[in-house]
Amino acid sequence: MIRLLLCCLYFVASLAKTPGWNLLFGTSVLNETHKYPLYFDNPVPKWIKGSLIRNGPARYEMGRRSFLNLFDGFGKLYSWQFPGNGSAFFSAKFLGSECYNESLKINDIAPYQTFDDLVPPMSFFDKELALHHGLDNMNINVYNFSGDCVVLSDTWKLYVVDCYTLDTVRPSKPGIPGVETGFPYISIMSVAHPVKEYGKNGHLTILQSLNILPDMRHKFTLVRTKSADVREKIAEWEVKKMPYLHSFSTTKRYAIIFGCPFYIDIEKMLRYSLPKYSISFHKDEPTITYVIDLKTGKVVTMETENIFSMHHVNAYELDDTTLVMDVVSYPDASLTSFFEMDILINKTRRDNVPFKPDLRRYKIDLKAPKMTPVSFDKNPKFPFVNMLEVPTINEKYRSKHYCFVYGVVFKSDNKIWGNFSFVKKDVCNASGDLSWSIPGHYPMEGWFVPNPEGLSEDDGILMVPVLDGNLGKSYILLLDPKTMKPITKAIVPFQVPFHFHGRFIENVF
Repeated sequence: MIRLLLCCLYFVASLAKTPGWNLLFGTSVLNETHKYPLYFDNPVPKWIKGSLIRNGPARYEMGRRSFLNLFDGFGKLYSWQFPGNGSAFFSAKFLGSECYNESLKINDIAPYQTFDDLVPPMSFFDKELALHHGLDNMNINVYNFSGDCVVLSDTWKLYVVDCYTLDTVRPSKPGIPGVETGFPYISIMSVAHPVKEYGKNGHLTILQSLNILPDMRHKFTLVRTKSADVREKIAEWEVKKMPYLHSFSTTKRYAIIFGCPFYIDIEKMLRYSLPKYSISFHKDEPTITYVIDLKTGKVVTMETENIFSMHHVNAYELDDTTLVMDVVSYPDASLTSFFEMDILINKTRRDNVPFKPDLRRYKIDLKAPKMTPVSFDKNPKFPFVNMLEVPTINEKYRSKHYCFVYGVVFKSDNKIWGNFSFVKKDVCNASGDLSWSIPGHYPMEGWFVPNPEGLSEDDGILMVPVLDGNLGKSYILLLDPKTMKPITKAIVPFQVPFHFHGRFIENVF
């Protein structure tokens, strides 16, 4: 009896450290709404005009089947709208993808490709059909491509959505003039973080073409995206192994692809039809970096340390032949296992997943060519700040010298996955590091909205969605980037679970 009581007390104590965790991960939230009025506890600055639109998984089952991985949850869009008159509204709607609509129709998870398996699993025939249909659930990010609002994932397919209503409009047209994507290539992989091209309206992205013929080389294509459907090739080159990519960097004149040795095995992809079993980290191989001249298309290749990264922060040029690139790095790809549902809902297992993010800088010498890794100083008051993830910056400083990056530290005490902090890292002087946190509150990726009359890099507003695990309620928090102190907040009508990425789109409300 005493042993049972002690176990119960330990369980309750564990829950107390991460209250409401089940609301953050793995619990479906089916509610939708349009233009629900928000009431902030302090006035919203009237210079804020636009919408914060975010994307992420919010439904994990359909009928008798469930997803086994957070990456596969049906995508849902959230929008916090600010008309610029002090008022604000909230909308939420599931992405009307082909997969989601068909799944609703048959009350089952339709046969489209998923990252991980299902419970119960698909039949052999449905797995083959899923491989043919490809990945269709665009639940990772949101972009504005020259007026076309699009949602995307780590695949080449996009969906155009209405940024005002969150209605799904149509899939984008996939072609690129002058680029061969047919046999023997499967051209389905891309990045979830295209990058705005410096001084232009368009974005840069990457198409990854996997060669299905044994021992044949794969192909990278660097692409300039002018709208949801209009693209042009900048450069194309072959590689022996194709790395998984989630993001990349650009300077004013170059794109930088950081090819960590987390490689896609096309034979396993065709055999198992699941990316989870087709990608593996090679701990004894270097990271291969490709630096592409945006004007000439020339590609310079170099190697650096064995490392893993999903999120790039920023990059810029020190001089004509020296670049700087900042990324969130890991010693390996263990992070990818964290998002399995059975790990997410088990406190002991998730706390024991190796999780060692480290903000890291690389100096790139184009003459040598070589890369030199550099670590950032730590502030003893906030020693965890360098462990930030889902980084965001003032986008006016994209591809330029900058000092401030903001992000979430998911394990602030380096022990408990759930001890979240929203932080500011000063990469120019660690004494400028700051942090905001409340026990039991879970901030997610933020977005920096610059003050149109601001003179300094950190003059603006940080918009941060937060789940209050103590009360089981979600709210949007506005932080002062200079001090990391709250300005105002507003509760939304239902829970907003963990989601991935998004952005503030001006003059859309």
